[in-house]
Parts: sequence; C-alpha cells; structure tokens
Amino acid sequence: MPRLMPEDASLLLDHVVGDPSVPAAAANAALAALPFPSRPTPRLLRASLLRRLAADPVSAAALDSLQLLASLPSSPSPAAPAAAAAAAAHLAVAAYLAVSAPDFDAAAGALFGRPGGRARRAVEEGGAAALASDEADAVADQFEAAVGNSFSQTVLRGLWGDRAAAEERVRELLAVEWAAIGQSRLEMAAERIVGDGAIETWRAADEVTRAKYRLLAGEQRAREIEGKLGETIPQGNQISTPEVHKVMDALKSSCANLHSVVEDPLPAAKAAADEVLAARMDKAVDLNAGEVSNQPTACDIAGPSAPADNLDAPRKGTAASLMDWNPTARTFQVW
Repeated sequence: MPRLMPEDASLLLDHVVGDPSVPAAAANAALAALPFPSRPTPRLLRASLLRRLAADPVSAAALDSLQLLASLPSSPSPAAPAAAAAAAAHLAVAAYLAVSAPDFDAAAGALFGRPGGRARRAVEEGGAAALASDEADAVADQFEAAVGNSFSQTVLRGLWGDRAAAEERVRELLAVEWAAIGQSRLEMAAERIVGDGAIETWRAADEVTRAKYRLLAGEQRAREIEGKLGETIPQGNQISTPEVHKVMDALKSSCANLHSVVEDPLPAAKAAADEVLAARMDKAVDLNAGEVSNQPTACDIAGPSAPADNLDAPRKGTAASLMDWNPTARTFQVW
C-alpha cells in the first residue's frame, strides 16, 4: 500500500476521526494505520480528545483530556453550552478522584489546594470551558477546607462519590461537543464543488480545474451545475487541452492496469453453467426416452377382447369419448 502524504493523512483523519457516526474501533484503526500529522486541524485534535475521553471518562487521564479540551479554540457552535458542560464534567471528575483516592488529603491538596491545584488553577484562570462559576469556586474551597477534617471528608464523599454520576457529566459534555464538531475539510470541499457553493466555485475556476471538477462531480451533476451557469459540457466531455488529455490518459491507464491484473470471472462462470445445463438436458432426454418406451399400446388400452378393426371407429350410439384412440394424437413428455 503506498504511503500517504502527511497532508492527505491529515484530511482522512480529520474526516474519519471527527465523524461521531464512525465506530470507535474504525477510528482507532485509522489512527493506528495513518501517521498523525505534525500540524493537525483543530477539529482532529478535538475529536481525538473526545474519543479518548469516551474510552476513559473518569480517571486522571480523563482530567488531562478535559484540561486539553478546554485549551482548544471554541467550536463553531455557540460556546456557552459547551463551557457549562465542560465545567460540570471537570468538576465532577476532579471531585470523584479526590473522594475515591486512598489518601484524601493528598488528592484534595493536589487537585483543589492553593497554589497549583489542577482543578483550582482551572477555577482561577477561568476561560470558555474552565471552572469559572461561583458553584465551582465554592466546591474547590470545600475540598481545600476538608484537608485534615474527617467529618467534611465524609460529607464530600457522600456528595461526589458516585462514579456513575461523574460519567454522566462526561457523557453530557461529549454530546455537546460532538454536536458542535462541524464539517470536515473534505466535507467542506465537497460542498464547494458539488453542493450549494458549486456555482461560485465553478464560475471562478479555469478550464483545467473545471475539468477536474467534472470528474469529481460526475457527468449528470456537472451538467446540472453548468446548466445553471448557462454553459454546456462539450459532447463526450472532451476538452482540447493537453492537461485534460493527460488526466484522462492517466485514468484510462489505471483502468487498463486494473483489468490486466484482475481476471474476469464471467467467461468461466458461463462455461460452468453451460456444462451443468447440457448435463441436465441429456438426463432429461434419457428419462423421456425410457418413459415413452414403457407407455401402453392402443391394444393394451382397449383390452384383449376388442376387435382390431374397430379401434378407429367410435362406439355406436355415443359421442366420441376423450378416452377413444385418436390416430392424430401425439404424446409429449415434459421435463
């Protein structure tokens, strides 16, 4: 498999990893197979953090992911719902880690102590998705004051010790962030070339670029777009420029190479079907001949007492019966 250029890998990862409908296994496979770009798009960074957070919602690593997520530029949608959800998730995870730690005093001091506590620093710095609300500030003060106070620690464990509740806050943040992830660069390019923005894009393109757009859009869609522009596609989509001929020759060469390495299964399948059909026809003829040879004769049907010279005559006083022998009748065996 040819190695992708970093720019191409970045486009693919931005599209696949940033699509919430893509299962986590497929996204992880893409991340493992493709080189992670040195300068990823903000969308790819955000999507990578969201997937990491979904796989590990309540842990010290989840707290790191929440802090990195808060440091990214705001998503395209309004930032207020995301900021509120991020604050709730950050506070819930930090509080759960403090109350569930074997050493409450050490954990609470590292997370909520002054100066330098991770959650405390997020409260003091504020920002779009940081713990800047009065409630978060009050909770941080409570954890700092509970250091060395067993009664306060018991109360805080009862308030923040539910892991399922902390995970629920993280899931709410994930839902808000995925809803605001926006389009990938490939989707935006497709929108410009074949979507609502196609008219402006095609109008500004030169002849060679327009030919590439036709190959991407397909003949029918290209005719629709150029019809709206008041133009027509030349018959057979032929454009007399060396660059376009070069592109078309490359496509034909690729198709020829593909046919040279891939064997067409249709002739072999047709030959096998013909053999099976011929065998069945031979068997049908044999069975038909055997059944015809075993058919009773007219004399057998009439019985031994029927005169041979009366076989052709109908019975006197009665109409011709369907069971009477007809010299013009033929018997066919149908297979």
